[in-house]
Amino acid sequence: MMSIRKRLVLSNIAMVVIPILFFVLTTMLLVSIFFGDVRGFWQDNHTGDPERASVNHEMVALKKVASLTPEQLENPDYLSSVNDTLMEDDTALIVRKGDELTFVPPHFDSLSPSDLPPFGAEQSQRPVQSIGAGHFYMQTYDYFYPDGTEGTLFLLRDPGATANVARQFFPLLFGSLILILIMTNGLLTYFVSKSILQPVNDLMRAAQEMSNGNLDFHIKPKKKDELGQLAQAFEHMRQKLKASTALQIQYEENRKELISNISHDLKTPITSIKGHVEGILDGVANTPDKMKRYLQNIHTKSTDMDRLIDELALYSKLDLKRLPFHFEEVNLKAFLTDVLEELTVDFEDEGVALSFHAEKAPSNTSYDVIMDREQIKRVVVNVIHNSLKYMEKDEKKIRVRLKEHEDQVIVNIQDNGPGIPEEALPYVFDRFYRVDTSRNTKTGGSGLGLAIAKRILEEHRGDMWVESIVGEGTSVFFMLKKTGNG
Repeated sequence: MMSIRKRLVLSNIAMVVIPILFFVLTTMLLVSIFFGDVRGFWQDNHTGDPERASVNHEMVALKKVASLTPEQLENPDYLSSVNDTLMEDDTALIVRKGDELTFVPPHFDSLSPSDLPPFGAEQSQRPVQSIGAGHFYMQTYDYFYPDGTEGTLFLLRDPGATANVARQFFPLLFGSLILILIMTNGLLTYFVSKSILQPVNDLMRAAQEMSNGNLDFHIKPKKKDELGQLAQAFEHMRQKLKASTALQIQYEENRKELISNISHDLKTPITSIKGHVEGILDGVANTPDKMKRYLQNIHTKSTDMDRLIDELALYSKLDLKRLPFHFEEVNLKAFLTDVLEELTVDFEDEGVALSFHAEKAPSNTSYDVIMDREQIKRVVVNVIHNSLKYMEKDEKKIRVRLKEHEDQVIVNIQDNGPGIPEEALPYVFDRFYRVDTSRNTKTGGSGLGLAIAKRILEEHRGDMWVESIVGEGTSVFFMLKKTGNG
């Protein structure tokens, strides 16, 4: 596809070449109309025509006489004879001696010496010029008489129809040139500007639609030139704006849902605390055991609220990327061993069986990764606590496996819980999402544990995913890159 720059260059060239071609064709047409044939026009204005040849022959003879016997040019009979011959070719002879005209044809009686060129202005052929009251072709020859007087021969020929036609022909030719220039410039300007202005107008309409908030139209580039590339850029911008607007709407919906979830999760324990306090104030807790139970419930609900607020604060910092991370080189195998030993002690009275297995690695450094100890520990603890909250079995099992895969280290935390339905798997890392739609904190927690874990892994440039089979259990995987692999 031709670029705009090339189009403009060719247009400028065409504005010169096309008028020249049309001017030449117009000239040939006008010559054909006025002169019948281009060759006739050429011959009529050059020495090739027979009449001009006859006149030239007589002029040669007169020059010979003027050079050898100039006194003969004072003989009226000789001059009349020569003039009669020339008149057959519409040519007149005039002789000047000194400042006087010694021979003038009858129809030139009113001619004065001052109407003719002075001595010394001789030319073999003069252009058509005004002599007296008419226009004539002129030939001259200067010579000297025996007594030294200056003399000049003049041959004047009536240009006839040719000159008159030329006077009509050249204005038409000039007018044709102007008309051709105007038409060529107008047409080329129209077509070139149309090829530029139409895409520009389309872009203007597109910009107007975008400014009005309409992002559902399509901008289709009609050409592949600079304007086509600009239209394509506009289309990409429109698509990005539309996607950004959709994302903004989604963020707004998420914000509303977040506020609703926070309101629900805070209102539930507050309502419970308020009820227990009112029961104490009304004397319902009238025994030491009831009072202890009421206070214990108040403490539990307060703890849940405190934990929820802490997790909200942590998630907010992760979301805004304001949580500081302290990365260091850590052997993940040794790290998990220490964390799981600590959790084993915590779960000793809950009947939880924790096991850990690391695949055999080629070297002791195979499990070395760059990570934040505190945050990765939070990931492991959140995943395990999340698994235990859904377990209703007497024998609760948590298996942790570690293996290396190319430049990555993968951790698998597997439980023997009820599993997660397949349709719920894409949402388990969403904030406040709970498989238990009742939002019971005794079974579902705050709904932020896995969301926080996912964000922590993203800050480590790692990944996290879930696999589950209903009735058999759930496996949560997370991946960290080995040391030296970015």
